[in-house]
Amino acid sequence: MKKRSSMTLWFLGAFVFVGAFAPFLASSQPLFIYNKATYEQKHGIELKRSPLLSSLFNTDAKAEKIEYRKLVEKGEIGAVFTLVPYSPYEAELENYLKPPEFWGKRFKHYLGTDETGRDVAARLIRGTRNSLLVSLVAVGLALMIGVMIGAAAGYFGGWVDNIISRFIEIVICFPKLILIIAVMALKKPSLLNLMIVIGLTSWTGIARLVRGEVMKVRNFDYVQSARAMGASNWRIIFIHVLPATIGPLSVTAAFDVAEAVLTESALSFLGIGVPIPEPSWGDVLKTAQDFPDIAWWMTLFPGLLIFMTVITFNNLGDKLRERFTR
Repeated sequence: MKKRSSMTLWFLGAFVFVGAFAPFLASSQPLFIYNKATYEQKHGIELKRSPLLSSLFNTDAKAEKIEYRKLVEKGEIGAVFTLVPYSPYEAELENYLKPPEFWGKRFKHYLGTDETGRDVAARLIRGTRNSLLVSLVAVGLALMIGVMIGAAAGYFGGWVDNIISRFIEIVICFPKLILIIAVMALKKPSLLNLMIVIGLTSWTGIARLVRGEVMKVRNFDYVQSARAMGASNWRIIFIHVLPATIGPLSVTAAFDVAEAVLTESALSFLGIGVPIPEPSWGDVLKTAQDFPDIAWWMTLFPGLLIFMTVITFNNLGDKLRERFTR
């Protein structure tokens, strides 16, 4: 049990770290150039000391066209590259469906390449960032909506509860994935639209949970005391009632993040998720279905990442539930 908890925390930390620092883990531009005199004398062009950092804050078209890896191979510069020295958007047709490389030349494709020669590892790293962003924003939006609606229904009760409960039941009647697909088909593909749509369709379970928890807490003595002292309803809800729901909310949030990752991957697999050319785990899997026999790495690695992420957040939810139900 302790071993499983340790693995969950390690993978969760790795997921957040890779998602947060993806630009510093996969890029065709060096982190640092420590020897550039030969190149500058030969071409009369001054190179940035840190092209990657410069590109993050300043877009320089000329700098982006410089092939730093070839310059290193020719010995014209000395540079320190990211973990994966390729951009997720960089296509090299000569590297068509190249299998994973673990030894040999300096610049290797550790997880192979796709049909346009793009590095799979670089695309999965940037896809991790998109998965992290979509899941956190979508779940955050769902929590915001669900907590507000559920708290109002549970605290005020009566006709307010009846109207809100019927509305929640109507929304639940629509199949979630079909509803998301329908909305995304009508909207212009974008990361923002994807996050909003997933968030707007994921709040019902949170609202019902908060409603039940608030109905249990609203008649406690400390809540009655706050009401007797003249505190407003919304002050009572936010200061005295909602803090009691943090435990159950954290549990459902962990499960919802796993569901959001699966939803985003499914939508990208169908071609209506993360917009092209932005990488996504689901998009890599979508490409892999055209080469099932000759590009096993394009199925294995993104599938493994999706599986491990979902399992990790489900384990996290189980651990939180055990802690808050003691």
